[in-house]
Amino acid sequence: MKSGAVVIAVVVASLALLVLFASAYTIEEGKQVIVTQFGRPVAEVQDAGLHFKTPFVQEANYLEKRWLPWDGAPESMQTKDKKRIDIDVWARWRIADPMTFFVKVRSEQRGQKILDDLVDSAVRDTVAKHNLIDVVRKSNDELIYETEELERMEADRVEGAGRDDVEKEILQGVDLAEYGIELVKVRIKRVNYVASVRETVYERMISERLRIARLYESEAIEEQNRILGQTQKELDLIEGEMKQKSSEIRGQADAQVIQLTAEAYGKSTEFYEFTRQLEVLKMTLGSDTRLIMSTESDLFRMLKEPGTVSPLTSALE
Repeated sequence: MKSGAVVIAVVVASLALLVLFASAYTIEEGKQVIVTQFGRPVAEVQDAGLHFKTPFVQEANYLEKRWLPWDGAPESMQTKDKKRIDIDVWARWRIADPMTFFVKVRSEQRGQKILDDLVDSAVRDTVAKHNLIDVVRKSNDELIYETEELERMEADRVEGAGRDDVEKEILQGVDLAEYGIELVKVRIKRVNYVASVRETVYERMISERLRIARLYESEAIEEQNRILGQTQKELDLIEGEMKQKSSEIRGQADAQVIQLTAEAYGKSTEFYEFTRQLEVLKMTLGSDTRLIMSTESDLFRMLKEPGTVSPLTSALE
């Protein structure tokens, strides 16, 4: 009798523990639960901790409460200005209405597939409404050009939104409320030209940079010519002043020489006559000079009798 009672007590305790384990469940932080009864959702529980359900009849289905990542595959699409690009987008989403999500979507994997379709469609529609520069640049602030020539080019002027506005437009274009999903953030991760036009774009970029380099080079040559012209002008001015100063000094020296010569000639007329005769001899006589003169000429006597005392030698003495 006693052994039978012990067995019954053990069986009852085991059944009670089994029922307790079947009815109790815990929810961690960042999780939420949809309780289903024979596959039909009957309750949603979002508070973390220990909870209970009807054992063997109800089942706890766990869902994420935190933000979930979505990373789409790069897609080829065309912008408003007919540029073919590959664009890569990522997003963050969460389960805002767990009951609706469980009924219509059921699992997070299916939620990712729904995002693949709807977000890609919104990205394609939004990109088609904007030029490439709107998708590439960060904001719609005024562009700063490298040269005045580029600033004058109307084709490079940008009127429109920046990437932030494009991403906001994509976010507003995705309606996931019917699935119990909230799309929190959309960001453009990468934008690139498709492979078929990438080489052409690179060649255009190279030619554009070469054009800017030639512009800089022409500006440098123009500045060089201006500096050289200014330098030559200053050199000519300095040289002119130098020649003028030199002429003034040479004129003053010549005047002083003439004055000193005149003073020397004024003190002795014989000395003047003698120097004049020497100048005549210097100008007259040469290696192939032939002279015909009278024997009475003073020049003849000087050549014939250089030691003879004459009025000139007397004056020198």
